[in-house]
Amino acid sequence: MQGLKDSDLSQNEWFQVWLSRLSVETQLLNFLGPRDVNEFGQSLASLSEEDSERFQELSVDLLPRALKALLDNDPDDSSWALLFDEIGLLFPEFKDFNRPHMLWLIRQVQASKDLITKLHSMIESGDVNIEQGLENWRCDILAGAILPDTIRPDIFCLGKNIAATCGDVVFENQLFQLLQYHPATKTVHENPVLLIPAFVNRFYILDLPDECSMVRWLVDQGHTVFLISWVNPTELLATYDMTHYLLDGALAALDCVCRMLPSCKPQVVGYCAGGVVSAILAAWLKARGEDRISSLSLLTTLLDYRESGPLGDLVSEESIESIRKPLNDLGYLPAELLLRTFVSLRPQELIFERMLNSYILGQRAKPYPLLHWLGDGTRTPASLVLWILEKLYLENVLVKETSFELAGQRIQLSSIDYPVFLFGAERDDISPWQSVMHAADQFGSTPMCVLGEGGHNAGVVNPSSKPRYNHFVLNTDNLIDKQLAEFRSGSWWMTWNDFLMDRAGASVLPPKIGGGLRATIEEAPGRYVRIR
Repeated sequence: MQGLKDSDLSQNEWFQVWLSRLSVETQLLNFLGPRDVNEFGQSLASLSEEDSERFQELSVDLLPRALKALLDNDPDDSSWALLFDEIGLLFPEFKDFNRPHMLWLIRQVQASKDLITKLHSMIESGDVNIEQGLENWRCDILAGAILPDTIRPDIFCLGKNIAATCGDVVFENQLFQLLQYHPATKTVHENPVLLIPAFVNRFYILDLPDECSMVRWLVDQGHTVFLISWVNPTELLATYDMTHYLLDGALAALDCVCRMLPSCKPQVVGYCAGGVVSAILAAWLKARGEDRISSLSLLTTLLDYRESGPLGDLVSEESIESIRKPLNDLGYLPAELLLRTFVSLRPQELIFERMLNSYILGQRAKPYPLLHWLGDGTRTPASLVLWILEKLYLENVLVKETSFELAGQRIQLSSIDYPVFLFGAERDDISPWQSVMHAADQFGSTPMCVLGEGGHNAGVVNPSSKPRYNHFVLNTDNLIDKQLAEFRSGSWWMTWNDFLMDRAGASVLPPKIGGGLRATIEEAPGRYVRIR
């Protein structure tokens, strides 16, 4: 701590920010009770007292094998499942433990073991630079970075080199701002594109630096682009659930676009959780007999939660009940918890490696706009979190044979009979691509289904000018057999644009910003994306 001993810490801005962050970290403990581990320990203690022979069998054979597997880092999840089966067969008192939670803990322990090994190696090599590491840590604290070495305000600035496509805020309410982007072509397509990003992150993953910006690329193709910028909610929006995000969010945005451009039928594009809102919007409109959308594109969007991947494995009635009280007490799910849950799927790469390099070696990684976005998390209203966990993950209401009611209408995906485009990413842990495609037979029309290489985020942000990944058009007779798919070189954006162009309408002069109805509120990217 050289250099701090003579300082008045109370006068240091970063120290005050750190104290605030420490308070937030303390709040997170309410969500992270290690219930399964405690119950497992209690069962072991009971077994040792009540049946010493069986306890010896467990402690001499099975537990040492489990410990060796834990330390060796070798077994995959299927190997652990076989070991759990063997333990459950011989010791029924252990068979009902939440396996996904135990596997999640095992992954964290294995990654932590590797962290300690590397830390020892660094110290022995003498390559550490604690002074620079502390400076890097201080900069991350001031930047509000939830993950190490992600947010880089010295490199990326909203409105300048990220979220920098020219546009204006043309509408706002308590839940979102609506951005309309300036045209880049002399004529545009009659039907605009309405982008609905996920509400669990900032919108600018769709508007990264110029060469990676989907927004700018769409504008360059002659599309009039509108985009929802969700607010970062506080406890004041604690009661907001999917009904609010439908009526006050997606529907309000669509109404606004149609009011500005009365002859248009927008093409709605939903990304990740924004795709869930988009699909519900489309089905809700159909239930009312309204034909106001010309196409629906869903990017890495889960609608069928039967096989929802590693995150779904963590969801159960018990896990929901364990977070219900802290959620309702706080009013929202903290951004820190959500982001760490996402990155816990790849803790070695996204947490431990970056922490060691930045804070121990004092070495910053090359700034990467996608990681800057990833570290810039947002909160989620408590009621919306519980709605998603209960209605989607547990009840899987979107793909049930019977419809479910939302905002006064019966919702069923089969009512959506206009063109649908489904995109999945091959290495997506959050929305496994096979599960994305499982929803294809739920629609009233046959979707165009495309599989891209890459993961949940990088697979989507794959610019056509510098594509990192190729893609496949899946065979509608067997959507999850990649061998039957048509391989296409380069970015999936090109195939998607062909789909959009078929529904884009006639060429017209660019519309006035805001339809000429009222003065714009402010320049893009607007205030809401800056709220912490």
